[in-house]
Amino acid sequence: MNDLELAVLAVTIAFALGALLLVATVILKLLHRHRMQAHEARRARYLVMLSTHLASPGSIPELSLKEAEDDAFIDAVIDVRNTVIGPSVDALDGIIDKSGLIKLQEARLRARWPLAKRLRAVVSLAEIGDSRASRLLMHHLSDPEPEIRVQCARGLARMRHTPAIDSILNRFSTESPWVRSRFAEALALFGRDAVWPLTAFIRVNHRYRDTKGVPEAVRVLERIGDSEVGPALSELLYTVEDIEVRLAIIEALGEVGGPLSLRPLRRTFLSDDWRVRAKTARAFAEIGDPSVMPILATGLADPSWWTRRNSAAALAALPGGIDLLYQAMRSPDRFARDAAAEALADCGELIAARDRLEKGEATERDHDLIGHMEEPGLVPA
Repeated sequence: MNDLELAVLAVTIAFALGALLLVATVILKLLHRHRMQAHEARRARYLVMLSTHLASPGSIPELSLKEAEDDAFIDAVIDVRNTVIGPSVDALDGIIDKSGLIKLQEARLRARWPLAKRLRAVVSLAEIGDSRASRLLMHHLSDPEPEIRVQCARGLARMRHTPAIDSILNRFSTESPWVRSRFAEALALFGRDAVWPLTAFIRVNHRYRDTKGVPEAVRVLERIGDSEVGPALSELLYTVEDIEVRLAIIEALGEVGGPLSLRPLRRTFLSDDWRVRAKTARAFAEIGDPSVMPILATGLADPSWWTRRNSAAALAALPGGIDLLYQAMRSPDRFARDAAAEALADCGELIAARDRLEKGEATERDHDLIGHMEEPGLVPA
């Protein structure tokens, strides 16, 4: 066989293999589509069955392990569990008991393999939120598989199993950033039950050189939004040295601090770190107390662009702050004028000024703002 014949044979074999792979891909897609259609059809039937039982308890036929092993049945149970409240939850629990669903998922989770079934089991337990699985989920908070640890934390939070809060926090600083962020989401689901354990965690761990987990814990408090933590976080501003923790506390105080946090925030606005000053200006805007307007006015001349920008935006959000921004439009400091003009434009003052100009009703400060936007280098006379 010469070289030409070998080349033709190689091309023929390659073409045949390509055609075979194409046919196999098409067949697999068709099979998958058929499988998903069958899954959705079974799920719909199960939803009808479950809804009928909830409307008329006792009408559901006897369930077997076959239903409990069907992913469509599990999906239907989860869908119903996420929509019902009150007595209907107890009725649904009765169905779950009849099917042996919880015990089956627990057995799958305890198995070492396959991983896909273990993940499916822990997600199902987390979604169903049956407190009888809490002990197992507590045990698997230390599972070698990160996603299983995450789903265990989420499930315990959905159950409001408060003993899990300390267990999650004990692992908080040793987890990877990804797992830690997912743990933070779970802790937020506990709501006010997690506030004081989180506060204690922050108070203890911010003193160490390695503050892993502390910024995330502060952000969880911000997300929960309980104003009672405002004084505790304000107090920490006087002692916290880690910059990431300081920034997280300042941001949280904007949401939960209230007027009592203004005194330590005024202090942080004098920081040498521009990030702290910029974050503080934003917190002032969130708190909304007009008493900080003079200090924000000084922020318009800050060396940091972000601090100037946030100070101007904060003034635009406070009662009477618009007047200070217009005053800054006549400042000899070009950067202060730029920051003020940007904030005024963002809050709609520039559009209103142009409308008044077209109507022949423009004021002196309208001319200052429009003139700056057209000739930003000029200082009003």
